[in-house]
Amino acid sequence: MEVTFAPRGILQIDDAHIIYRNLRGEGSKFNREGDRNFALLIPDEELADQLVKEGWNVKIKPPREEGDTPFIFLPVKVKFNDRGPQVYLVTGERRNRLDEEAVSIIDDIDIAGVNLDIRPYDWEVNGKTGRTAYLQSMEVIQEIDRFAARYEEESRE
Repeated sequence: MEVTFAPRGILQIDDAHIIYRNLRGEGSKFNREGDRNFALLIPDEELADQLVKEGWNVKIKPPREEGDTPFIFLPVKVKFNDRGPQVYLVTGERRNRLDEEAVSIIDDIDIAGVNLDIRPYDWEVNGKTGRTAYLQSMEVIQEIDRFAARYEEESRE
C-alpha cells in the first residue's frame, strides 16, 4: 500500500485493501440503514501512528494471540452528492463509472485492487473534536475468472 499525504489533508492511497464493505447501506447491528461505508485496512503500526498524528480516526484491535500484530483499520464513509464521490469499476478492458445506485455491486465482487482518495471532515460537537474519513474517489479493479476473461476477449474479436 502506498499512501500520499496530498494538499487539503487528502489521503491518496494506491494498492489499498478494503474490508467491511457496505456500499449498499444495509442496516445491521454494526450499521444504521442507509449508511454506506467500508474500512481501509492499515498494514502496519508505523502508518497507523502517522495517521493518528494527523488526526484520523484509526481503529486498533489488539492481537488475538500473543505475537500476532494488531488489527488496524480506518472507517470510511461514502456519501453521494453533487461533488462525488467518483467511483470507477474496471472489469477486464471495460471501465464504468458507478452511480449511487450501481455502487452497491462492489459489496459482492472479488477485488484484485483498489486505488482511492479519502478526504477529511474535521468536526466539533459539544467541545469534542474529531476527523471523519469520506471517500472522494475510488478505482476498483475487479478480479475476473478465466472464463470471463476468455469471453471478453472473444467478444472484442
